[in-house]
Amino acid sequence: MQNFFLNKWSAIRNSSAGLPEDEKSLYVPPGAKPLTQRQLNLYYYFIFIKEIARKHQVKKSLEIGCGRGTMSLFLATYLGTQTTLLDQEPDAIALARQEFVRHGAAAEYHVADALDTGLPAESFDAVVSIGLAEHIDNVEKLLAEEYRLLKPGGVMISLNIPRKFSVQYLNRGYRFLKKALGKYTDKVNRDYYRNALQAADYARIARQVGFERVEITPTAPYPIYTPMSPKNDRRIAALRRGLLAVRKRFYCFPYRATRLFGQAHFCVGVKGPGPELR
Repeated sequence: MQNFFLNKWSAIRNSSAGLPEDEKSLYVPPGAKPLTQRQLNLYYYFIFIKEIARKHQVKKSLEIGCGRGTMSLFLATYLGTQTTLLDQEPDAIALARQEFVRHGAAAEYHVADALDTGLPAESFDAVVSIGLAEHIDNVEKLLAEEYRLLKPGGVMISLNIPRKFSVQYLNRGYRFLKKALGKYTDKVNRDYYRNALQAADYARIARQVGFERVEITPTAPYPIYTPMSPKNDRRIAALRRGLLAVRKRFYCFPYRATRLFGQAHFCVGVKGPGPELR
């Protein structure tokens, strides 16, 4: 798994626009619309996080396993949050730094282990991770470190993409078909490591390390189809923007999904006293 992400961030950083299946930038500036499938995912993850950050009056946040740092860039530019980014891969931090500089935003950057960050205790109002915990065996140690880093009343927000049946299986069928037609040569299934934990397991572990008012919110109701031509990718994203406008009439969070079909879930918990999550 580590080699997969090491190679990924290095390749994206050294490319002009990103990889065929992963854009260099997923950030959506204020007033703009998400134009691709991946941008749409990250933008609506931020919509969820933004509401929690506002209710908890988050002024200082840490993103662990930040990758290109998209979520921190959203927090910094949309909410004026003082952001710190941490990843064990230097290429990921370098890529995140490039993104922040390009958009005129400031942050602190650390290359460190997510399980032992070396950062001072009780330093942040929020600790955020996007697609990190499922790649780690010792999730209890990860969440305990996040708990340690939070100020009393601080909030942990973890977007997890567990190994489970989900709507994303449609992409496997899409890749299988492309491979059968000779239009795709890579593996149909990704072989990077994911643990066996499910949403209830993350909630249980969060409570064990001390988090209160732990809540699970299934999310990501649409599969990401890859590889896809840029034109078709934007067409799919435009269609989904329309569907989400309709869903917004019925859901406070239109990117909510069912526990069965949702590709991911948010696990959110509070360190001690603080406002209700919703």
